[in-house]
Amino acid sequence: MIALDYTVIVQIVSFLFLWFLLTRLLFRPFIGLLEERERRTEGVKAETALLLEEGERLRVEYENEIARARGEGNAAKEAILQEARQARERLLAQAREEATRRLEVVRGEVQREMQRGHELATREAEVIAQQMAEKILGRKVG
Repeated sequence: MIALDYTVIVQIVSFLFLWFLLTRLLFRPFIGLLEERERRTEGVKAETALLLEEGERLRVEYENEIARARGEGNAAKEAILQEARQARERLLAQAREEATRRLEVVRGEVQREMQRGHELATREAEVIAQQMAEKILGRKVG
């Protein structure tokens, strides 16, 4: 059997004193450090979450701006292409009009030349016919 004497009381008092001393000098500062580390970790986690949200917001904003810029670029490109098509059509219409005018001028000249040629051929035919008639008849006709 265990005998209870004054050493048990000394051990209990020593244990309580050491417990009190270790709690004050070691356990509380250590728990405080753990709490501070946990608080900082949570702060960094919260800051990281905020930075991730901000990064996502900036990414979405960037993508929206890129899409908007692409849309504007496509619209500008389409406007330039449309303007070029219209300019081409105007030039083609002007070229057609000019070609039509020149063709009419040339046709008129050809018509006049044909008329002159026809008149010349008619006059020459008359002269030749007259000469042939004079040669055949042996006298001057006409």
